[in-house]
Amino acid sequence: MDDAPFSERELSDAEQDADAELLGAAELAELDRLRRHLALRAATDAQGSIASRRRGQSPEFVDHRGYAPGDDLRRLDWNVLARSDQTVIKRFRAEEESAVRIAVDVSRSMAVGTPSKLLLARRVAAAAAYVSLADGARAQIATFGARGVELGPAKRGRGQYGALRRKLEDLRADPEREAPKPPDAAMAELLSRAGRPGVLLVVSDALDPSGDLDAWPRALARARASGHDVRFLQILAEEDVDPPWDGDLELVDAETGAAVDVTFDVGARTAYVQRLEALVVALREGCRKSKAAYARARSDEAPVALVRRLARGGID
Repeated sequence: MDDAPFSERELSDAEQDADAELLGAAELAELDRLRRHLALRAATDAQGSIASRRRGQSPEFVDHRGYAPGDDLRRLDWNVLARSDQTVIKRFRAEEESAVRIAVDVSRSMAVGTPSKLLLARRVAAAAAYVSLADGARAQIATFGARGVELGPAKRGRGQYGALRRKLEDLRADPEREAPKPPDAAMAELLSRAGRPGVLLVVSDALDPSGDLDAWPRALARARASGHDVRFLQILAEEDVDPPWDGDLELVDAETGAAVDVTFDVGARTAYVQRLEALVVALREGCRKSKAAYARARSDEAPVALVRRLARGGID
């Protein structure tokens, strides 16, 4: 029904924009020009995660972080300790064997928007994959939703971009009305299959049907604790931010199909906006605490600019 925030009509529209071109020639050329500044390489503390095919080459130093119990004492910077009596750990950049895993939310709520959230997620994933392959990293595409987690094979080399692009072109939102796997469970499944830590770029609207504001922060903290350099991109559609609803409505849950009668007046709109803002604040603070990067975007934004923000890291 058209009054629902998500309808079969909207899913059909999303399937149509799934066939849209992911990245044009101009965008690929821009990525090539910016590639040095967009490197999605993982900064890691773990000695086992630093690898190079060139014998005798030292890994690239990135920065320091405070010592925590259980850290490898061989990573202590003794010069800093001698000068300032501070115990800090050296962090290095994983080079030749770095991996970039791009996890795309394909739950039904991602089909909302014009263009849909899923289309932008696929475009960002394509841009991140292109930059990673061109930079010598291995790139993998994962999806998560009602059907659980799917992790495709890792690809390496610029020539493999076409295979990953075709994988992304084929992505569709979940066809059945069913609640997606909870973020914690989906992340645990992904991590169990991921292997060596690297960059983990997660793209989702973060609209968990449970209403648990801490669901995604817990999942991202789990990924950080496992050694991944986590970047989270939250994509929201215009109607997510400013619902075009008014009056007496039957709202249908995008994932489960559950319906509820609502009078969407000023009070209801205010409560909705406050709840959405609480979700964004929880995500930002959760990412800050776990030292994961966070960016937020509308579904009509340009993918190259978003990859630039994600590569820079930090909290938008």
